[in-house]
Amino acid sequence: MAQRTRGWLVAWWPAILLGLATIGAYGTAYYAIGVLIPVIAADTGWGTGALSGGFAIGTIISGGVSLTSGRLFDRRGSRLVLLPGLAVGACALLAASWAESSLQFVVAWALGAAAIGGTSYYNITMPMLSRLYSDRRATALSILTLFGAVASTIFYPLTGFMTEEWGWRGALRGLVVVMVLLMLPAAARVSAPPARAVAGAARSSLREALADPAVTRALLMFMLMAVGSSALLLHQVAAMQAAGLTLALASGMAGARGLFQLFGRLMLAPLIARFGLPRTIGICYVAAATSSVALLAAQGGVSALVLVAYFSAIGGMSLGLLSPLNGLFQAEVYGDRHLGTLTGLATVLGSFSSAIGAWLAGVMADQTGSYSVSIAAVILLQVLAFGVLAWQQQAMGRRGGADVRPEPEVTPAS
Repeated sequence: MAQRTRGWLVAWWPAILLGLATIGAYGTAYYAIGVLIPVIAADTGWGTGALSGGFAIGTIISGGVSLTSGRLFDRRGSRLVLLPGLAVGACALLAASWAESSLQFVVAWALGAAAIGGTSYYNITMPMLSRLYSDRRATALSILTLFGAVASTIFYPLTGFMTEEWGWRGALRGLVVVMVLLMLPAAARVSAPPARAVAGAARSSLREALADPAVTRALLMFMLMAVGSSALLLHQVAAMQAAGLTLALASGMAGARGLFQLFGRLMLAPLIARFGLPRTIGICYVAAATSSVALLAAQGGVSALVLVAYFSAIGGMSLGLLSPLNGLFQAEVYGDRHLGTLTGLATVLGSFSSAIGAWLAGVMADQTGSYSVSIAAVILLQVLAFGVLAWQQQAMGRRGGADVRPEPEVTPAS
């Protein structure tokens, strides 16, 4: 048993280290700020809106960083991406802990979060593992995203505990230390190669890749889902309250939805083995749409708790599955040569789509006085995304594209 465990660790240590880095990156640069903002506002008098602006600006800038880091990864490999991103991000986030004005905090936090997000989120770690495990991608991405699924579970309470013990400034410094400890082993030890050189490849090949209908359809599909997912993520608690649930119960259901993401990721390999990659994505789209229909039906107040429970369970599992599924789908559609760059571009488009979705859902709720129209719009987007997926598979079938199934069970290397 011990020898088998050792063999597994030897075979998958890059995925494990990148999984730990994912916990540190998302936990500090994405989740912790939600706990810190009200504490910082109460302590300093800085406006919550201004502090939230640091998060929003960092998210937008990280999209540009993602595209740049993706191009660098394709050309030079990952070594020049992870370490510099960690160094810049850690220094900027530390600087935010010494900020004496809201402007200083916003600038420092935005730069730090953008550096970490653009160089260490899934937009880089998934392409890295896709290259390192080209014949075992499903397993590698499963390991990565299983680690990533617990980032919020760890960092929400950790941030709260540190804040109570040390204040927000000390907590932020402590979080940066934890982040570095989690990310440095991967940044220093895991190295994925650049894209394979293609003899006689034209310099305009990236433009040609973007002109490929399969690539543009994939980007459209991801954007449609990003708009809907962000709208639900930001407004799910309020929509549950509108259905008649108390704040405590609605928050608990939202937390359960996050927990079910982990269960969904455990089902990744069996589902792909049974249905193949495109059909599994389609199943997730259908499941996500039915969960949104349940949340919409709950707005009528009849059987609201049962319908919201369905939304939390089925919606959470489908959301958890889509993260690794998207990584696998991108690797198949984009190919190796521009995998990092096109994944970075997808991140840019996804960031803007997410921002638009969250904003429009709020506007529609304000204008109509309920969340029914917003949820109905999300369902429409999910149906459209499924339609684009079907279009993609029909077109690939005409081109002779094969369905993608996971690698066979592999004995760990020694």
